[in-house]
Formats: sequence, C-alpha cells, structure tokens
Amino acid sequence: MSQPTLFQEELELNELRERERQLLRREREFEENQKRIARERIERDSTMPPLEEIQLRRKRKQHEMIVSRGEVANVRRDQNRSLALLILLIVTTCTLVWWGLQLMRGA
Repeated sequence: MSQPTLFQEELELNELRERERQLLRREREFEENQKRIARERIERDSTMPPLEEIQLRRKRKQHEMIVSRGEVANVRRDQNRSLALLILLIVTTCTLVWWGLQLMRGA
C-alpha cells in the first residue's frame, strides 16, 4: 500500500514543481514587460513631438493636392474655351480679309 501513495505523492509533487516553474516564468515575463514599458515610456517622453510648422506644411500640401485636382480641370476647360475663341477669331479675321478683298475687286 505504501507504493501507490508514494507514487501519487510524487506525481502531486511534480505537478506542484511544474506549476511553480510556470509561475516563475510568468513572473519573469511580467518583470521584463514592466521594464520594456518603462523604457518605451522614457523613450516616448524624451523624443520631441513634431513641430507645429511641420504639421502646417503637411496640411497645406494636402490642401494643395486637393485644390490642384480641381484647378487642373478648370485650367483645361479655360484653355479649351480660349482655343475655341482663337479659332473663331482667326476664321472671322480671314473672312473679313476675304470680304475686304472682294470689295476692292468689285469697286
């Protein structure tokens, strides 16, 4: 009878040792995490935040990108209108020159 109880006690003892090892491992991990968090906090506190000027530049650049898309369409539209007007003016000028020459020949 002493054999089975001894065997069971050894199993329980082994189980307790394993749990103790796990707890020690978790304790080490916890300490390492605390140190890492402390290092990260110190690093974050020691780094300078971005200057307000940099943020303004980023906002201005983004605004210019948005505005420039619309401006490109507006400029193209204006150029197309100007080109059409130029062609009409050239045709009108040619017509007036032709009409003037016709009047000179007829007179």
